[in-house]
Amino acid sequence: MSKTPENILAKLSDANQAGIDMKSPKAVVTFLLSQGEKDSILFFYKSGSVEFDFDKFNGAVAEMKEKKN
Repeated sequence: MSKTPENILAKLSDANQAGIDMKSPKAVVTFLLSQGEKDSILFFYKSGSVEFDFDKFNGAVAEMKEKKN
């Protein structure tokens, strides 16, 4: 079972297809902002915090890549 919502995986897939460096959270966030995806970006922040959750981001990217194969 997926622990990342399908819409987030779709947005990550869009970024990957656009040639964005998926190892760079900053590049992915910048891409998502350019697409108007504020809510998708908030998914990657720790609850009740302004701290970016790198583990959640890396896990979602890995899940997106696994699903793609």
